[in-house]
Amino acid sequence: MNGEKIRKIKEAVRNVIKEARELVLLDVKFESIKKVNNDYEVSGIYESKTLFGDVIESGEFEIILDENLDIISVKIKPIKERYR
Repeated sequence: MNGEKIRKIKEAVRNVIKEARELVLLDVKFESIKKVNNDYEVSGIYESKTLFGDVIESGEFEIILDENLDIISVKIKPIKERYR
């Protein structure tokens, strides 16, 4: 998988989590990206911080995207929620 495709997958995953959890500043780290048939199974961790670096929320995710990077399945598990 080339770097451009990984960047697009990361952007799609970030947008899914931002919308689902109503977060603004978000960093995602992949633990796994698997291509199964024409779908992408992506898992990892996310963390949202304030402009001052305080953690608002962190957690784990498992997201399946189709070949056009549209959502098939989303599982998000917040681990730490500080405030909103």
